[in-house]
Formats: sequence, structure tokens, C-alpha cells
Amino acid sequence: MLALALVVALPTPAAAAPPPEEPLRLGPLPHRTRNPLYILHLQPGPRRARTLDLGVFEFQVQVDASNVWEKWSRVVAEGVQLEDIDMELIRTAFTARVGLPLGFEFAVEVPFVTLVGGITDGPIQAWHRLLNAENGGRDWVRNDRFNYEIQLPHKLSYSVDRPVTWGFGDITTELSVQFLKPRGPVPGLSGRFMLKLPTGRVERGTGSGDPDLAAVLHFEHGFRRFAVYGSAGVIILGREGVLGEVLRPASFTWTSAVEVGLTPGWSLIAQLHGNTAFHQGFVHRFISWSPVAAGFGTKVRLGAMDIALGMEQDILNGDPAADVTVFIDASWRVGGAPAVRPQPEP
Repeated sequence: MLALALVVALPTPAAAAPPPEEPLRLGPLPHRTRNPLYILHLQPGPRRARTLDLGVFEFQVQVDASNVWEKWSRVVAEGVQLEDIDMELIRTAFTARVGLPLGFEFAVEVPFVTLVGGITDGPIQAWHRLLNAENGGRDWVRNDRFNYEIQLPHKLSYSVDRPVTWGFGDITTELSVQFLKPRGPVPGLSGRFMLKLPTGRVERGTGSGDPDLAAVLHFEHGFRRFAVYGSAGVIILGREGVLGEVLRPASFTWTSAVEVGLTPGWSLIAQLHGNTAFHQGFVHRFISWSPVAAGFGTKVRLGAMDIALGMEQDILNGDPAADVTVFIDASWRVGGAPAVRPQPEP
């Protein structure tokens, strides 16, 4: 009886070693190939491998401003290939997410696209002069010019004739599922399935005219103030629209990021993002190469709100990524189960 009493009195392993708490991580920065030909299509951005808890709502606003300059022509056997893109591209996206039972999460993104003359052409050229760097042909045309034209002989002649002040883009829906919650030595792993709807207008450069599909795996792991994130997936491109002749059937997409927590609510993040080229048949590297962009920035958590600021630039001089992009991202979380407070003893 004494032995039995001792066994009952001993703490169980669960009581002696409670499960580790979930780490406070702010996650990677928003990333995509911010080029007017690429924003027509679905691009899964990086994120934490963590879905929202049941009943939690998150509302997000993301604004990207990119300066894009690509002007070239090449004579081939079939004729002349041409790309002349000179603009300032601003993409403003509103996203709503909700945590569902069994670790699922549903989200809808509604984007708006602005295509105007290159209002930062002058400052960028001044920066190039300061660094004694080449302008890459920017000084061949007037500053603040808007042009959007691409031609592939006998296959494609696409252009946007005038600037777009505020154009409705292609809505994206997504469903995520939690496989592993990040906790202590256990890494985070989640899956994400996305569908882009053809709600934008091809003639205005705000939509591809076709649905796209994507499936992505997200991973995260870390120790104390450090965390690493990664994702890999496949994008299935709809090819029945105007650009169908020059689109590949699919693209492989990937991201990697490192987060360093300076305080519990402030982090610095550096990351890489890329995907295999969406387009085929072009001879010039400005559109035929696979884009790879490097980004860095910071994230701050203020109560239920996260704010991210950063910039990115292509690291393969001449790839389809935008010349330079700055972005701001803000999200708010509401709802969820209330904290359980201990009850006073009678």
C-alpha cells in the first residue's frame, strides 16, 4: 500500500515537464515578382507555417511600389521580338483570413493595380550617378514616361495603351491546413492551396483572363531569437487567355527567409524569393530568365497589429524582377478563445 501511495503521489511526466510554449515569431516579409507581366498571375508569397486558431480573424493591407524599366528588341528568324516596359507599378491588396476547425484557414485577397509613368526615374538615375553606375538605357527616353508593349512574331502582340490609376485585379482564394504546429523542437509545417479568379481586365493589364492554381508547402523552425522559413510549390498557369501562346504550363516557386528577433515584438528579416520563368519563346534575358529577388526589412508587433516595412531588388542583373520595390504591410487580428483565468479558491 505504501508503494502504491508513493506512485500516485509522484508527478506524471506531463506535469513535471509541460509542453514547450509556441515561440513568438513575426514571420517572413511579403514577396512576389513585381513585374507587370508577372502580377497578372498567381504568386504564392512566403508566410509562417502556422494557420490561424479557430475563430481568429485577420485583416491585411499590403502596398507595393515598384519601378520597372525594360526596353529591348532582338531580330530573330521569325521577325522582331520586342519588350518596352517603362512604368511605376503599385499593387494594393486587401486580404481577410479566418481560422476554421481542425487546423484549417480560409482567405480571400482582393488586389488593385496602378500602372503610371515612372515617377521615381529621376531619383534612381541620380542614385546611379552617385554610385558611378550605368543607367541601363534609362537616359535614352524621357523621365516619367509610361509604356507597356511586348511582341513575339506570329504569337503575341500585347500592349496597354494608357496608364491605369486604380484597376480591379484578379481575386485569389486560398485554403491552408496545419500539419505540425511549431512548438519547442517541433518545426512548423503547413499546406496551402490557392485559386486565382479572372476578375481583372487583360486590356488594362490588371488580370490574365484565366484562372491559375497553386499548391505550396510552408516550413519554419528556429531557436530562441532566430528562425528560418521556407516554402516550395507549383503554380499551374491558365493558358487560354491573350498571353497563352507565351506561357509555360507551370512554374516551380520557392522562398527562404531568416528572422532575427531583436525584442519580443521587433524583428529583422532577410530573404530570397524566386520561381522558374513564366514565359517561353523569348531570346532576351530580361524576360526569359527565372526571376530571383533579395529582400530585407523589419517587422514590428503592436498588440494585435503587425507592421512590416522593407525593400527588394533583383540579384540577377536583367532578370524579370522589378528594378527596385518598397513595400508596407499591416495586419490586424481579432477574435479567438478568451484567455482562461484561474478561479479564486472558495
